[in-house]
Amino acid sequence: MSVIVLEGGLGNRMRVAASALALCNAKQQPLQVLWTEQWGMRCRFDNLFCPVKTDNVVADGFSLRDATTAENIFYARPTASNLYLPALTRRLRHKHIILSPRIWHLNQVGFDFAAFLAQGNSLITAYRDFFPWQRKHLTALFRPNERVDSLIRARTAPFTSHTIGVHVRRTDLQQSIDESPLDLFIEAIDRELELDCNLTIYLATDDEATKQELFKRYGQRLFTAPDEATRDSTEGIRNAVVEMFALSYTHHIYGSSGSTFSTIAACLGNVPIDIIQRNGRGNIDLLCQDMAKP
Repeated sequence: MSVIVLEGGLGNRMRVAASALALCNAKQQPLQVLWTEQWGMRCRFDNLFCPVKTDNVVADGFSLRDATTAENIFYARPTASNLYLPALTRRLRHKHIILSPRIWHLNQVGFDFAAFLAQGNSLITAYRDFFPWQRKHLTALFRPNERVDSLIRARTAPFTSHTIGVHVRRTDLQQSIDESPLDLFIEAIDRELELDCNLTIYLATDDEATKQELFKRYGQRLFTAPDEATRDSTEGIRNAVVEMFALSYTHHIYGSSGSTFSTIAACLGNVPIDIIQRNGRGNIDLLCQDMAKP
């Protein structure tokens, strides 16, 4: 069976999995999707989401599961610390391989990923989607488990029909820092306030200074996570899932340039989204057929 190894952070993994499911359904090709614990994701799938069940969206030939200990080693990103051995072992196990850095270019030239996977014994490692997908594929795969769902319900309890979502990404993505400055978010929020004096704001951010600055400006209109964001622990990633689903419960999202996090939240909740960007509305870099492209 061909294998898709999810790489990168939360949003990127979710879009790749949705893409893989859409391909599996469209082409009746069995696929095994592995959730590995590696760079960008130090947390198991089952610590965040319910097991994936076969239904009218998830085909019999599709699986999404946590990688075993051996698979986490086997499919690790080759680095000096592991002597680049995974690069060799992948070649011994898989006849056909596409690694994540190539996917953007292959998408641009219309590469047939379905035909590639149909060869069998194929491997794709990916943090970017490669086949058009729909919101139903995303929501069928990613259902928060009981613990995470209770945290989401507590986080969104103060929300009203006047709550907007704001995602300000700062610590690990230079594109967001350069192209989505805080003053542009403030302009967008202030425009919303002019239209609706009952407005409340849910802020998702990985930057404590941003929280403090917006608290000073908007006071009790602003809701946000009580804890500092971190991506190097199960609790940190669990909080990221809560942040994403909380954004999906707002009625409009303002997101950061280059970040999949807020666009996936918009897909989950079928929520309108604007990407804050210096040169105007930013592109939504997803193969989601349910999202309007600017």
